[in-house]
Amino acid sequence: MKTTIAVLATLALASPPKPHPTLKPVVNYTLRVDSTDLSGWDVEIRLRTVTDTFRLAMAAHQEYDDRFFRNVRNFSIEPGSALVTRVDSSVWQVVTPKGDVRVRYRIAVPAEQLPRAAWKPFLTPTGGLLGGPHAFMYLVGAERMPVTVTLELPASWRVATGLERTRDPRVFTAANAAALMEAPVLAGHVREWRFIEHGVLHRIVYWPLPDATPFDTVAFVSGIQRMVAQVFALFGRAPYREYVFQFQDGAQGALEHTSSVSLGARSADLARDPNAAIEETAHEFFHTWNLLAIKPTEYRDIDYRTQPPISSL
Repeated sequence: MKTTIAVLATLALASPPKPHPTLKPVVNYTLRVDSTDLSGWDVEIRLRTVTDTFRLAMAAHQEYDDRFFRNVRNFSIEPGSALVTRVDSSVWQVVTPKGDVRVRYRIAVPAEQLPRAAWKPFLTPTGGLLGGPHAFMYLVGAERMPVTVTLELPASWRVATGLERTRDPRVFTAANAAALMEAPVLAGHVREWRFIEHGVLHRIVYWPLPDATPFDTVAFVSGIQRMVAQVFALFGRAPYREYVFQFQDGAQGALEHTSSVSLGARSADLARDPNAAIEETAHEFFHTWNLLAIKPTEYRDIDYRTQPPISSL
């Protein structure tokens, strides 16, 4: 049986002269993963254009750049009469009559090598790290448009992401393209714990390898909860509505996001010391305030060009 992860996409490129009061511009993506082919995923973007030319780009991360555009395959447009030009290594320009347009491409996920960097995308039969700049192109010139993400996952998979939840457990939103890129999705056979700090929900999610070593989860969770309380004692309030700690077995390193963090925490290390990852967790969590909420003025919210080094960091 084939399993798909879907993220449906519709882009309103501009408001009509007299918009209906209930209509709002929105961006929806569709990302499909066939569980029988874990070499990558397929993305479809549905556009309703009001101009005959638009550009799509793969974003470059501010701190690291994996040149995500290298993983794009089979870029195509419907209608087939559309003219596609790759005007930059990470930018595709499309010329086609105004109206409904479908953009399709495939993202080839690099073969997994353990230990894997925690922010690198991966796919396995029991889960993977999806979304973010590894998966989604954004519409150049419409970066502020809100985003809706719909996920269709195996029934046994659970989702952990910094995207905002809706009443539908498969549907998430982001305020704009930059927020979408800052919210990777960890999905699969994960374990989850929750706690409230200063009235804000925090989720701790752990994705184990099939041969994971058992460890003391009570000590693991309580250590993180105490750390969060100390950071709140310093800053006073949260710059987010909810927060997700995305821990991955078999991975190393970490990367902070606006309302989540991707972290490597090998189960064998946690078995020896349940707080083995607490120092790096605290470091990255601190960046939620000091780097993301409070950031250098030179930082761009989103761009397909690499962020140059800055001295104010």
